[in-house]
Amino acid sequence: GPLHGLANQLWIRSVMEETGSNITIDQLKEYVWKTLKSGKVVVVREKFPELYESEQQWLRAAQMLSGIDLDSGIRLKQAFVSLYMSLDFLSPGNLTNFLKTRMLDDTNKLSKCVQIARLYLEYDDAVNAEAFINKDSFLVTNSNQEVLNLQYKVCYVRILDLKRKFLEAALRYYGISQILSNAKLGTSKA
Repeated sequence: GPLHGLANQLWIRSVMEETGSNITIDQLKEYVWKTLKSGKVVVVREKFPELYESEQQWLRAAQMLSGIDLDSGIRLKQAFVSLYMSLDFLSPGNLTNFLKTRMLDDTNKLSKCVQIARLYLEYDDAVNAEAFINKDSFLVTNSNQEVLNLQYKVCYVRILDLKRKFLEAALRYYGISQILSNAKLGTSKA
């Protein structure tokens, strides 16, 4: 889309500014390596949704975040690896280090899935929201992040509401209210 075109133009401009107009293959390889290690590809996908959210463009924000490969951190890694392996750009040691960069831990994966689901819910898209809530649902049981777990539960209940499963949603809303009530009691006793 247009954002990819803009990102490409900005990247080419930054290459030209840093290396000059007579760039060699080695300079290009070095610059690509530096760009990939910096995580700029993912940063763009993480920052644009903030702009979309501020303009209440929930669907665009969700779609932008959905483009992040939560398993590897950067969807473009595979393309760059296959391209530059043919140029002997990445040695086996560099390849291993490269593939470890920008890996998301379980908490970050869960957080991104909940964020994407929340954005789809703001757009009243229960189908896509449910896909992201279910994507890493197994991580909730192992998470000790109480706020994140609560956000997950709220998203799930909102999905049930949108799917018109009102009885199940009501029971889960009640369960959430008990968690919040117990949390308030715990803080008032302290």
